[in-house]
Amino acid sequence: MDEFKNKKTILEILHDMEDFAIMKQMQCKPIYLAGGSACILADVIQRGTIDIDILDINYAANIGRLFKLLGDYDILDLELTTVAENFETRAIKLDEFTYLNIFILSNEDIITTKIGRYSDKDKEDIKALLEKSNIKLLLNLIDNVINREDLNKKVKDKFIRNVKSFRRDFNV
Repeated sequence: MDEFKNKKTILEILHDMEDFAIMKQMQCKPIYLAGGSACILADVIQRGTIDIDILDINYAANIGRLFKLLGDYDILDLELTTVAENFETRAIKLDEFTYLNIFILSNEDIITTKIGRYSDKDKEDIKALLEKSNIKLLLNLIDNVINREDLNKKVKDKFIRNVKSFRRDFNV
């Protein structure tokens, strides 16, 4: 799938979700997108994916009907996701949505989530994200994730191990 078509497809899906929310007069907390779809929407990567990752900020049960319109999506539990505190303040609002508040995580926050898993695909995304990232901010966010008290211990331990590999692999 070419990159323009993929971005266009993701945006169409999100617009369909917004149209449904308007039609049903559904109120929804802000939606924070992470992962590959956020990278595509930010024009950072051109890999084909329409899997949409959403940070779980305790949505009301009825919002599940809204998210089902996304097709392939994941709700990421914050206790299991290596994102720094106050990610909301760094998130970028997608202005083309007027009823729903849809955001993509900052490049630096996306990197911390990808360090948490650190697969080969994540490493490719990190390489592209680093070119458009503030390294000093990223290092502060990594420290923040390490110091999060609400992060699952196994997840935190894996993140700490992955940070060592990340620093070595990317000379950061």
